[in-house]
Amino acid sequence: MDTIYLGAAPGTTWALTPEEAEEHLQVRFPGMESWLKHAPVSDKDYVDFDVEVDGEVRQCSYFGGGQLILRDGDPAVWADTIAWFLGLLPPEARTVAMVAANPDNVRVVPPGSSTSEIEGLLQSLFDLD
Repeated sequence: MDTIYLGAAPGTTWALTPEEAEEHLQVRFPGMESWLKHAPVSDKDYVDFDVEVDGEVRQCSYFGGGQLILRDGDPAVWADTIAWFLGLLPPEARTVAMVAANPDNVRVVPPGSSTSEIEGLLQSLFDLD
């Protein structure tokens, strides 16, 4: 288990606010707990949220402008949620992924990637460990 980071590719941002992300997440994960917050150091608003996936509560965050952090999981746990989340973004939104154990290895997530393609891409990052 590791932390997966998805972000807007360098030089780009995602036009999804933390409030909008929270609304979509509430639909996907009914009953999830969430907290809108502000990070003073980066001056960014974000939403922290706890969701139950595969019978376990997992802690996550979404930062305005484009960073989704999914903790306590592996590619199989998060691939479907990632594919769904990326579907909320405009088709031209560029995305990169990395895992906490290998922060120097960043991969581009091709637009329109399927759940299985995302899982394979993430697994390749996990396998570098």
